[in-house]
Amino acid sequence: MSNGAKHIVLAGDSIFDNDIYVMGEPGVVEQLRSSIPKDWSAYKIAIDGSCIRDVSAQLERLPTHATELVLSVGGNDAREYRYLMSRIKTPGDIKSVLSGAKAEFAAQYAALLETLQTLQLRILVCSIYTAIPFDEPEWRLFGPVAINEFNEVIRREAAKRGIPVLALEEICVEDADFSSVSPIEPSSIGGQKIVNGIISRVRST
Repeated sequence: MSNGAKHIVLAGDSIFDNDIYVMGEPGVVEQLRSSIPKDWSAYKIAIDGSCIRDVSAQLERLPTHATELVLSVGGNDAREYRYLMSRIKTPGDIKSVLSGAKAEFAAQYAALLETLQTLQLRILVCSIYTAIPFDEPEWRLFGPVAINEFNEVIRREAAKRGIPVLALEEICVEDADFSSVSPIEPSSIGGQKIVNGIISRVRST
């Protein structure tokens, strides 16, 4: 891998494949291409709607010249457990209600990181943002804390392998950071914030 030019690949879900949610404005990969130095490149293999189990198939399209792989995945996996939200009555219920879901999530996420590390690329993973302007009262009340249970898994599994984490819950914190088309997707404003975070972290490697 070159120590000069960076060739960044975006993998995962609609955090990076958000083009249809930004109303004709540039999506994340285009924002990244517009923001990086001229000798860098950016390529997207992320696919809207993907879960952890889908990333291995995305890797079949990984460019051979890639030097950095940025992964944002897990939000759709967490949403698959949304049926559990009805069992949460107080914040104290969250850990026990989500314990089984977290164990399943951890096993899948750890296996994916193991696969990614065989690629011999510099890896950066993203946590799941939590300030989503949910419509449902129970999600507004308990959603951010529940999501952070899965973020705890992402941070722990990444730390075990020396992989840095870009904390999206600290980057996308305003309503304007989320799409008016679908509030669980980044807007062009949120997308640029994510891009700025990626570039800052990649520059430091």
